[in-house]
Amino acid sequence: MSNNGDFDTFQGRLGTDCVKWDMIVKLYGDDVLPMWVADMDFPTSPKIVERLKKRVEHGFFGYTFRSDEYYGAIIDWYKLRYGMNVDRTWIVDGPGVVPMLSFFVNLFSQPGDKVIIQPPIYPPFFKVVENNGRRVIENRLVKKDGKWQMDLESLEKLIDERTKMIILSNPHNPVGRVWTHEELEKLYEITQKHGIMVISDEIHADLIYNPHRFVSFLNVGQRNVVVLNSPGKTFNIAGLTNSYGIIPDEKIRAAYKVYLENMELNSTNVLSVEALKEAYKCSDWVDELMTYLQANRDFAYQYITSNMPLLKPELPEGTYLMWIDCSTARLDKPQQFFLDKARVYLNDGADFGDGKCVRLNFACPRTLLQEGLERMKKAYDNAITVEHFEMSDIRFKQCMLIREMVFIIGQNIEREIELDGKDEEALHFLLKHFSMPIATARARQIEDGVWKIERVAVLKEYRAYGYGKHIMEDIERVLKEKGAKKYVLNAQIQVQGFYEKLGYTVVSDVFEEAGIPHVKMEKVVA
Repeated sequence: MSNNGDFDTFQGRLGTDCVKWDMIVKLYGDDVLPMWVADMDFPTSPKIVERLKKRVEHGFFGYTFRSDEYYGAIIDWYKLRYGMNVDRTWIVDGPGVVPMLSFFVNLFSQPGDKVIIQPPIYPPFFKVVENNGRRVIENRLVKKDGKWQMDLESLEKLIDERTKMIILSNPHNPVGRVWTHEELEKLYEITQKHGIMVISDEIHADLIYNPHRFVSFLNVGQRNVVVLNSPGKTFNIAGLTNSYGIIPDEKIRAAYKVYLENMELNSTNVLSVEALKEAYKCSDWVDELMTYLQANRDFAYQYITSNMPLLKPELPEGTYLMWIDCSTARLDKPQQFFLDKARVYLNDGADFGDGKCVRLNFACPRTLLQEGLERMKKAYDNAITVEHFEMSDIRFKQCMLIREMVFIIGQNIEREIELDGKDEEALHFLLKHFSMPIATARARQIEDGVWKIERVAVLKEYRAYGYGKHIMEDIERVLKEKGAKKYVLNAQIQVQGFYEKLGYTVVSDVFEEAGIPHVKMEKVVA
């Protein structure tokens, strides 16, 4: 049968006890669009569905074991997709990647021992450490030259005799880094030097965008290393709970097997076994998926950077998750803002270790992604306000703070010139975004129907985001309502082009004002 994926059609998931949709709708209402948990809104490969149908039609669901076909599928997949040779004896079973993380924490550390994680990080990494009585040690990622990196210098300083392991996310969830061989090699050298275990969660290993290439930690080193994986994310079958580990280190592998036997966790789910065996034959489906996801990734990144410039999205090298930094917008709770104002449910960055961020899942049909982004943009735009008032209003102080930063400090204009005594006769405008004062201006009626717009100022860090245009358009709207027939202004030469784009025409030669070249410009009200 065909293995072509249908990624553009959304079949709907409500009424299926779906965590991503049903739970959120139950909690927040049926108008909320869920774009959060790492669960794709695509059906899995048709070949997987067909294999499961045949197995269900057999009608028997007794105890099941993992056969040679099952382990062979894993071995073949690693060879095909990652160029790795995996020995059958290295593979161990598990009930899910997160439970396996918890097992290894319990097995290879004692209460009070330290486990290193690298925030912002997948929330269960915190939980499997803290809930088992161990201490989380944060080796936070750092951003250098616009790229997230491991802070290996700080990492080594954090290690002491109570430090037992580091849990690695590779590729990294949520920032989307695909760690290079060089980066992993440096990390391995540190862990070997200090005798600490590496547990590498590689569940997103197949979800890599060109030109990046996934490097399993096992390609760097094998001593004291555990790799965990599952087809759950790649094939959207996380509900068929299953996972496996690859452990070349014989002592670690033997200890884990005994632990699993002692907990009577060697049984498995018949459908999850069948799903893996078929999934790892569907390389062509994954290639189609990645083509679609890369287009979604690029669309989301371009849309956010163009339409919501205060938000700073990461362009992920891997995963279908986009980490969005909202700190420039100074939103205290960005996840709550987009839930309340856009009715879009995103992951809260606070759960990952950074409350100024949100995580967006773009693994959905393009129409759904576009709807979510448009909702976010509408909420973003609606958070811009322009107020107008007279000098006696307390808000005038905020206008003066902006003018002082832009003109007196930024352009070295003398205070006596800036404070020209005409503020009392003017109408003052203040633009805020997310309640932050960002831009200001004033307007005076200098003759019947003629208004002079002055002191237009945008704080330096918020320029090139469209706020100047926004406040000018609002000023013109207000003045037109007051009967304006013409707007005039003295524009600094450096912003002449800005006003020309707004329809203003130069009507004078260049002259100096406050030691700065200006031209007089005007615009007739349409």
